[in-house]
Amino acid sequence: MENDRISVFLAGPGHETVTYQMLPAFMQDRRLSVVGQATTWDVLSDQLATFQPSVLIVHGGIAPGADSLRKLVSGMQAWNGTSIVLVPEAESSCLGSFQNMPGVVAGAFVLPVNWAELPALAYSAGETAKARVTKVSAAPAMAVSGSGNMPHGLQPILTGTKRIAVLSHAGGAGVSTISEALAYELAVRLSVRTLLFSLGLPAAATAHMRLRYTPSMVEFFERPGNASMQAAIQRIEGLDVLVAPENSLEYLRAGTTVDPLASSSIYAGLLAADDGKYASMIMDLPAAESPWMLHPLAFANIALIVARPTAADLFAVRHTLNALSILGSKLPRESIFLVLNQRMDTSAFTPRQFQEELVSAQDWAPRMAAVIDYDPNVQSAQDQGIPTVTRSEQMARGARQIISNLFPGMDRALEKAENSGNSKSLFRMPKFRLG
Repeated sequence: MENDRISVFLAGPGHETVTYQMLPAFMQDRRLSVVGQATTWDVLSDQLATFQPSVLIVHGGIAPGADSLRKLVSGMQAWNGTSIVLVPEAESSCLGSFQNMPGVVAGAFVLPVNWAELPALAYSAGETAKARVTKVSAAPAMAVSGSGNMPHGLQPILTGTKRIAVLSHAGGAGVSTISEALAYELAVRLSVRTLLFSLGLPAAATAHMRLRYTPSMVEFFERPGNASMQAAIQRIEGLDVLVAPENSLEYLRAGTTVDPLASSSIYAGLLAADDGKYASMIMDLPAAESPWMLHPLAFANIALIVARPTAADLFAVRHTLNALSILGSKLPRESIFLVLNQRMDTSAFTPRQFQEELVSAQDWAPRMAAVIDYDPNVQSAQDQGIPTVTRSEQMARGARQIISNLFPGMDRALEKAENSGNSKSLFRMPKFRLG
């Protein structure tokens, strides 16, 4: 059964280690469930207690030092978790200190290792940890996030422009907030050429980022073509933004063109905006299932579902997942991610419980791209027309977690941004295109 799987968290220094070395072996073992991944120490420190995996597989190169790693894995005793520690050859002298932590560390090995052998060790460690529990059976593990019925092994890595549709069927989940934070972090602070589409009625970016209602995508609908769409772009610092029509009649009129192949359709407008130079195109979608949602979904190659850890949003995510399967979206499961927004200590669900509920209803759950804690500074920044990532460390960190998951290879740039030490300053580096 899906819920009998051993939950595993993978951690190592960078995507080269986690995505290309660790993940393939673990995705093939149906006894295990990969519930989370970390490619930086900050993400591992933040997320480990949140996901509470049965087993942590950790490459010691991710840690700032052996003492920090020992302290981290010792904390897993709080939920009866255990770990397998992989020690870099240059630090093999500390191997014994990990081997002398029975229960907390199920195994410690000097790198390099045979990755194919680790899933069996993880399963054995997880079963042993479960057997130690005396009052109740261990919490059920989640299904492999985003795995579903996909072929075994490493899933395809998206190349070229990331066309990211950010959506929710629940109002107030934070779709616009996440879209704008992600776009600003990429464009302004990481210098990745990015285009943000604010497609609600009215377009949220106009208020949140002090933009104008005109020019808007009306320019394209009146005169279809690349030139008119490019003329409609507004700019805030290094970020390009296109906003939907503010006039209700113009908005509804654009939405009556159902055929995406029509020259004046919303889909055609999205295509016209892609000048071949953007590394990412972020689409802030409305909740209604109209062409304003459906055409961007057909255009997207990544879906980012935003939800709060509430029962209402859980049902909304279930509806979104069902809708994606019937609304013409061709997105594979490995291209669908979940962001849990506005998490609080009093939330009805932990991230793990939220995914477990999805698994029980859908037989799978999207991979968690980020868990973002509630911060009143987010609303305050939006009311002042200030980018939220410059006023909320929680939102900035969440945006970077999303980028780490959606843009393999950005680890070094993200690390530099984290170490800049000033969330209000701009982090600039040469423009480049991902792909």
